Order: sequence, then structure tokens, then C-alpha cells
Amino acid sequence: MTPQRETIRADEIPKIIFAAREPADVLAMLAGMEPSWVFLLGGSASEVLGASKLLSDRGFSVFVHVDMLRGISNDSEGMRLLASFGHPKGIITTHPSAVNAAKKLGLLAIERIFLLDSLSVESGLRNVLRTKPDAVEVLPGVLPEQITKVADSIDVPLIAGGLITHLDQVTAALKAGARGVSTSSGSLVAGAEELR
Repeated sequence: MTPQRETIRADEIPKIIFAAREPADVLAMLAGMEPSWVFLLGGSASEVLGASKLLSDRGFSVFVHVDMLRGISNDSEGMRLLASFGHPKGIITTHPSAVNAAKKLGLLAIERIFLLDSLSVESGLRNVLRTKPDAVEVLPGVLPEQITKVADSIDVPLIAGGLITHLDQVTAALKAGARGVSTSSGSLVAGAEELR
């Protein structure tokens, strides 16, 4: 039986989401900060599971990029292990099968679309229509015209990520239709108060 699932409401997405490349990055960066959303983009299974559980226990909404996780695959068994021991709120992936596996376990799913060319955007949008993730993240997040195109083509919230390092890029992505941006820039995360 599929567990009861919540969904991602557009108004709950923070304007700036810290995207940690390694679990150690997030633990140092978020010490003393109010709980918010965190994207764990990589690391070994033991590091990510530990960081995810610790942050979840502290009230953070943790999303693990399962395609970049070392030591656990992004199949249904890998998702079950992640959910059981890491307790994330959800996952990030480019793979439709991972979206479906996560949803069956009651995890939220953010599907990534790369804005490389028109074919990659069209393919990504077809996948989103088929898998119905809870949100979409587009990369790179510094292409406002493409952000608008994708946001207008989907019925779930859009997050922009990748290459965002300055506040003006955040503002442009939000004006283009993103509900939030993910960034590894500690200074942007620390300055997120400016956008509230």
C-alpha cells in the first residue's frame, strides 16, 4: 500500500535553498540557522544518511539528490533504505523511475530538467507530464526566458538552480516564474533574509 503523501505547495518553497555538495558543507553552514529547506547533492551513503537524519530531526526539510548519492542506487530498494534511515522529506532526480519509486514510498519528488537545448527541455517536460513530480528544478537557473517557458508549461512549482551566485540572479529567476532558487553560495544563503 502506498503511504499517504503530502505535496509541495508553491508558497512553502523558500526563496533561497542551500544546496550542499557534501554533507559536511551543510552541517557547518546551517549551524544556528532557523530550519528551512536543504538540498544534499552528493556524498557517501553513510554521510548523507547521517546528515539527512540529523537535519530532519532538527526540523529541516531535506531533499537528497539520489542520482549523486554514492553507495545507494536510485531504484526502489535504494529509496526504501534512504527513507528508512535518512528520513528526508524528498528526493531530487533526473530519472522518472526514481520519481515513481519515491512517490510510492510517500517521499516528495523534485524532478530536474537541464536547459541545455530545445530537445533536452522537451524531453524533460514530457517526463514531468508522465511522472507528475511534486516540483521541478531547472538548471542552469540563470536563464530567465527558459525558466518562464518551463514554468508556463507545468502545473507544479518550479525551482531554479545552478550557477546562481548573486542576488540579482535570484531576483531574475523569481521574476521569471521560479518559486525559489537552490544555490551552493553560502553568502546568498546567509543573506536570504533580504528576500523575505
